[in-house]
Amino acid sequence: RVLSMLNTLMDIAEAEAGTMRLRREPTDLCRIVREVMELYEYVAEEKGVTIEARLPSGCLAWVDAARARQVFGNLIDNAVKYTPRGGRVTITASERDDDAIVTFADTGVGIAPEEHAKIWERLYRSDKSRSQRGLGLGLCLVRAVVEAHRGRVSLVSEPGKGTSFTVCLPKME
Repeated sequence: RVLSMLNTLMDIAEAEAGTMRLRREPTDLCRIVREVMELYEYVAEEKGVTIEARLPSGCLAWVDAARARQVFGNLIDNAVKYTPRGGRVTITASERDDDAIVTFADTGVGIAPEEHAKIWERLYRSDKSRSQRGLGLGLCLVRAVVEAHRGRVSLVSEPGKGTSFTVCLPKME
């Protein structure tokens, strides 16, 4: 666990400093979403959470596929983790102008408005998240990796109704 934390902190530091090595190439984000979804289907099923995807046949972006998997894995993991039994996680992908856009929406506990800025900080854990496993680094890593790709990530959330994270990544270098 300590080694995992150190590796994640190093990844965040490299991404924020602009020194993270990225093997960027045209990548089908929908394929990556499907691969990551497969990894979480069993966990979601055990918890009684439905994962649904609305993905076009392709959604190309200029990314490091391994890092995109890491970002999407963190977002799906959080969505499943904070969605109660009977809830739903919906993942959609689209293209707009120069961006490929992937949104992860859940019907979970939501995030209080006063915490929206804090969730991106290293080691931040809200009171609601402290009962769940985790290091408080996932969303910090998500933001750092997305920004290292010259992309952006945003959230919309309402306590008790759910959260939606949207990742926008450039289609071309």
